[in-house]
Amino acid sequence: MSARLGEILLKVGTLTEEQLEQVLHAQSIYGGRLGTNLVEMGLVEEEELARVLSEQLGVPCVHPAELGSIPESLLKMFPLELVQRYRVLPLALDGKRLTVAMTNPYDFKALEDIAFMTGMVVLPKVCSELRLSIALERIFGVKRPMRYIPVEGGARSRFAATLAERGSGGPAWDGGKVDHAWERVSLKDLSERLAQAAGESDVVQGLLAYLAGEFDRGAFLRLKGGAAHGVQAVDRGAHLKGFPFFAAAVTETRELKRVVEEKRLFLGELGTNQGDGLLLRAMGGEVPGAALLVPVVLGGQVLGVVCVNDQGGRLGGGAFELQRVAVMAGLSFEMLSLRKRIMTV
Repeated sequence: MSARLGEILLKVGTLTEEQLEQVLHAQSIYGGRLGTNLVEMGLVEEEELARVLSEQLGVPCVHPAELGSIPESLLKMFPLELVQRYRVLPLALDGKRLTVAMTNPYDFKALEDIAFMTGMVVLPKVCSELRLSIALERIFGVKRPMRYIPVEGGARSRFAATLAERGSGGPAWDGGKVDHAWERVSLKDLSERLAQAAGESDVVQGLLAYLAGEFDRGAFLRLKGGAAHGVQAVDRGAHLKGFPFFAAAVTETRELKRVVEEKRLFLGELGTNQGDGLLLRAMGGEVPGAALLVPVVLGGQVLGVVCVNDQGGRLGGGAFELQRVAVMAGLSFEMLSLRKRIMTV
């Protein structure tokens, strides 16, 4: 199905051959359906994907409004076992005709089991993997893969082909560098910016401006749900637009896990562990490579990690100063948190 979908999108001009190559690399590494990776990488809008899937498979697609208007009585009578086993969502019941949402409406084994256990005639509709995963967790509590996180207006993954390589031993795709007029800031300037930050984005922007002036590459990771999610990164002064798609379970990294558990910095080589190597590639660096990882702590817990990579020998000398930067960032996040608490009292 992936090949057919890719061919269709090439034929109608939605994708270029280079873009299709990139998304196939991402799919081979991180799994998921081709359409899911297309949406995650921003190459195809989810509504357009739904339309193409409907035309490709010859079945109607699920309208977003349908996922929010499912009768409570239908949800209660539908076997949870079927939901968990086949990742299928009941949508509507008309007499003995049961409409369900699926990513693969040609999964005949699933359709047969649903019909047998419910005694209904099953009518499938195709639903994107992204949208269905969010709906299943919201409605039935079926845990979605870590790659999906809620954002305003829908779902988005933190994986992308920024982490994929163009073949064995080849250079990592840079994820699309975007020129950004980073204003170099001193430590004093940074402290003033962090003290006046009106939101978390101001803190991150200040951090990145400082890192862009001091190191070849810099990034900020946010920890959530046992995973490290990319927030922003710079590569030789250029903003990496693909870095926010990065995510890795902390348990699947070695040095990053140690930084989080011990709340201490790491200075050394990344790349011997797969997860650490993916992080360095996502930042635009070569594996193996020297890196400095410094935790940002709030309330005794690590909420993020500042990561830098440099080939100019500046890591060792910058370790102490970067620790100060991480402490300042932690205090800035704490001030923002206190402001929110005050506003809700």
